[in-house]
Amino acid sequence: MLSKTTEYALRAIVYIALNNGQGQRIGVKEIAKDLELPTHFMGKILQDLVRKGMIASAKGPGGGFYLHRPGSEISILEVIRTIDGLEDFKKCGMGMKQCSDKHPCPLHNDIKAYRDHLLRVFSTKTIQDLVGSIQSGNYFITNLHKG
Repeated sequence: MLSKTTEYALRAIVYIALNNGQGQRIGVKEIAKDLELPTHFMGKILQDLVRKGMIASAKGPGGGFYLHRPGSEISILEVIRTIDGLEDFKKCGMGMKQCSDKHPCPLHNDIKAYRDHLLRVFSTKTIQDLVGSIQSGNYFITNLHKG
C-alpha cells in the first residue's frame, strides 16, 4: 500500500527520533547502514524531508538529521501525505475512474472499509508511538540486533 519511498522515510524518521532521544544527530550513512537501505536513495529522501519541513539537518561537526518538533506531533499520515500524497487512498480497487458510493465497483465497500481503517491508524499513530513500540523491545525497524 505504501511506496518504497514512504516506507524508507517512515523508518528513517523513526530511527532519527530514537537517536534524537539520546541527544544525537545522525548522518545519512549511518541511517542507511543501520536500516540496510541504499545510501544514495536515503540521502534523496532525507533531503526531500528537510525541504518539506518534516525533519531538520545541520552541517559540520555534530551535524546530521534530527527532529525539530516532538515525534508525538508527527502522525504517520503526515509522512505519507508529505511523500506520496493521499491519492492512493481514493483510487478504485479495480481502476474505475467513476467509482463511488453511488456508482461502486464490486470491491468498493470492502476496499473502502480497509482504506478507512488504515487512514484511522495512520492518522492516530505518531512517530513517538512507533519509537515507544521499538523501545519496548517487541518491535523493530532493522534486522540488526544491537545490545
